[in-house]
Amino acid sequence: MQQFFTILGGMGTLATESYVRLLDKRTPIHRDQDYLNYLVVNHATVPDRTTWILDHSQPDPNAALIEDIKQQSLLNPAFFVLICNTAHYSFDKLQAATEIPILNMLQETVNEIKKIKPDAKRVGLLATKGTLAANLYDPYIEKAGYELIKPTPEIAEMTEDLIYHDIKEAGHSDGNKYHELVRKMIEEQGADVVVLGCTELSFAEEMDPETTYPVADSQSIIVDRSLERALKLRQNNKN
Repeated sequence: MQQFFTILGGMGTLATESYVRLLDKRTPIHRDQDYLNYLVVNHATVPDRTTWILDHSQPDPNAALIEDIKQQSLLNPAFFVLICNTAHYSFDKLQAATEIPILNMLQETVNEIKKIKPDAKRVGLLATKGTLAANLYDPYIEKAGYELIKPTPEIAEMTEDLIYHDIKEAGHSDGNKYHELVRKMIEEQGADVVVLGCTELSFAEEMDPETTYPVADSQSIIVDRSLERALKLRQNNKN
């Protein structure tokens, strides 16, 4: 297969499926051959990223991810998409394992805020405890000139419950919990827009879209960037 990209997924599997569904839905098609060429690596047994970030004595997910990247690099994809915000903790190390570009979900998400909420000054963040503890989004949000609003311990616990109990463990989302999290960040914490900094939250958004408050959905945004890059690749190949 020529002119393809590789999706590094399985973190978790439902979130990866959500990415693929959105990608296919947004691809302009009139026939089977109009869909994009891509490979999905659903590496479900990659150790939990948050568990390792909070305790480095736990299994390290980077070895598995680097192995995937090196294996896939032999096939020469045009680019990689890493479907996990928390895995970006090791983005530089993962990128160093290959000369093939890896799209940076965090950077692309923050770049999109100005389109979603042009007058935003205070950006709220919902994410895993690993992403929060490691301050992964902080430099991107602050460099862009926004004030970062992190969740209270109560909101962080509610977020973990939705991500791990409902989605990762039970295999389904809870729309009421998801919408309440966003509401709290906007109404109680004073955020102008909320970043969904976990692909499980993006899955929740796909299942029950937020229509009241503005959200910057990291997975939806990286889908659009993947699509733009892949379509440009296809066009360049035709020329």
